[in-house]
Amino acid sequence: MLISTKLYYLDAVNSTNEYAKELLTKGVPEGTVVLADAQTEGKGRFGKQWYSPEGGLWMSAILHPSNPTLIPIAAAVAVCEALHINGILPGIKWPNDIILNGKKIAGILVEIIDEWIVVGIGLNLNIRKFPEELVDTASSVFLETKKHLEKKMVFDHICKHLDDSYIMLQNNQGAELLTKWRHYTILLGQKVTIEMGDTVIHGKVLDISSDGALVVMNSDGKIQRVPGGVCHLSKDRQ
Repeated sequence: MLISTKLYYLDAVNSTNEYAKELLTKGVPEGTVVLADAQTEGKGRFGKQWYSPEGGLWMSAILHPSNPTLIPIAAAVAVCEALHINGILPGIKWPNDIILNGKKIAGILVEIIDEWIVVGIGLNLNIRKFPEELVDTASSVFLETKKHLEKKMVFDHICKHLDDSYIMLQNNQGAELLTKWRHYTILLGQKVTIEMGDTVIHGKVLDISSDGALVVMNSDGKIQRVPGGVCHLSKDRQ
């Protein structure tokens, strides 16, 4: 197995992604993983801070893919499969959120450094309490299921499934990986609002394209590919 062939396990770190990027400058091998009990400056997309206390699973993997396009898809599928093994049924909200009972329990942050990729996974595993500003949108596996999962076990499962997904990508089996994504996503057939900078798109999700873009039908019936952005489920989903 490639993923976690070399492991750096830290009590606390500013950010596992930042630590992994520093390791890259030292020539660590592909598959190296950084795992931390806590992050003091956990990172989300668009520079947002990620609440990362003890009780969560904070990790970053260093990869050198032939095509990085579907790496976020591979990571999201790996997290879902790792939880599914333990009887928990989360869903994927494109592009990088893992949802359970309507709340975000995990996120993916992919950063490109030259020809290398650092893929960060933040999983709110056994966190018991969130800051007031996050209570309405974020939760943990424990809070939603009352199951306390052993972190090392879940970490091993994520590494295995990320390894499986990565092999599929390297073997040009992206279509098979996207089939798995469709199985886990909560978006197919749903009305969404997608923010792309100053552009806002309203539409119904039809599919995901071969390069990971969301395929949406606008209110005027036009079909378009959305390569990235912030996706919200519309309150009116009918």
